[in-house]
Amino acid sequence: MPKAREHGQGALYWVETRKMWRAVVDVGFDPETGARLQKARMSKTKDGAVKKLNLMLRERDSLGMVLDRSTRVDDLAKEWLDDISRRAKPHTLANYRSIVRTKILPTLGRRLVVELTPADVRRMHAAIRKTGVGDSTVAGAHRTLVTMLEHARAERISTENVAMLTPPRRARPGKARDSLTRDEAKALLAIEDARWTLGLLTGLRSGEARALRREDVDLARGIAELSWSLTDASFIHGCGGTCGKKRAGNCPRRVIEISDDLEWQLLEGRHVLVRPKNDIPREIPLTEATRLQLQKVFEGDDAPNPHGLVWHRADGSPKTNTDDNDDLRAALLRAGVAQGDATTHWLRHSYVTLSEHAGIPWAASAGVSGHGSPEASDPYRHVLTAEGRRAVERLAAWVDSRDQEATGDSD
Repeated sequence: MPKAREHGQGALYWVETRKMWRAVVDVGFDPETGARLQKARMSKTKDGAVKKLNLMLRERDSLGMVLDRSTRVDDLAKEWLDDISRRAKPHTLANYRSIVRTKILPTLGRRLVVELTPADVRRMHAAIRKTGVGDSTVAGAHRTLVTMLEHARAERISTENVAMLTPPRRARPGKARDSLTRDEAKALLAIEDARWTLGLLTGLRSGEARALRREDVDLARGIAELSWSLTDASFIHGCGGTCGKKRAGNCPRRVIEISDDLEWQLLEGRHVLVRPKNDIPREIPLTEATRLQLQKVFEGDDAPNPHGLVWHRADGSPKTNTDDNDDLRAALLRAGVAQGDATTHWLRHSYVTLSEHAGIPWAASAGVSGHGSPEASDPYRHVLTAEGRRAVERLAAWVDSRDQEATGDSD
């Protein structure tokens, strides 16, 4: 029988079948059934059970809850990833999974969530640095840990996010992501390639460009609607783990891992269309030069094109981000621009930099590129076509201006 204790102070008794002491405290009542709720801990010794009982009482009385002392970081990671998989886009989810697997769990996986300390977080930082990566990688892993531990707080697994108490070392100044100079942008425009003209003058993302379909382009109105972004989803086993294959991609019943809560379309394989960043489609205006270049693309494309994409591989399959980067570097070579490590995101940086130097208001340029939060962009969405067209035309004219010194070049 439990040892007599004052009401509300829990109970302590021996469990003969397990040869252990059991400590029990009341933690309230089930709101639906009215049944009494209890938390229990086991110990091989009576003293150990007393300590656990007193700890549960302190937690209940000071925190309003008895902390979960069974969930480890690897358990939390699985629960959190399962939760965000219902709403995260494929690329984001894959990135989180990679960070958790390679950066967080090797150091913290077996630690109890409620027993994590700032020292544990610093230990994780140090372990990641030992792999030879930079401070930005450490910071990315730290942000993921912060988000994961916030989930633990919301689920009442813990009461404190220790990662928020231990920020990573400030990143050392490094090489910033580059953008093209005005002269380089002018040279790229001169080769009259619609993909790079559109990238420079509108700042569209690579995934948005690779997702652009012919039906999204209205040459008569000089408008392109960016409704989708192309991304690669991951496969998961569809066999329930019975196929014997380690890689989910080799499972004969493999399925795409993507939430039904997301709006998406499967093209082929792992290539899926999802809504663009912020989930808000937008229209971008086409200069006359861009319109003519796109018309030339349409007229000259006699390759298979089952998905109706503006830019695709020779066999009609969607282009990858690697394809897009390789195409850009080839275009820069044709333009005589020596930037062998350029990526398509340079064009987005170039768009912002050149627009600012051209004196284009942020509201107009951001409406075209999709920068900023949805709330910040909403006030300008009604005037996007008119304001955006003026911004794009002005940027094209400024980049192509012969009298650069008169307009104040700031390369």
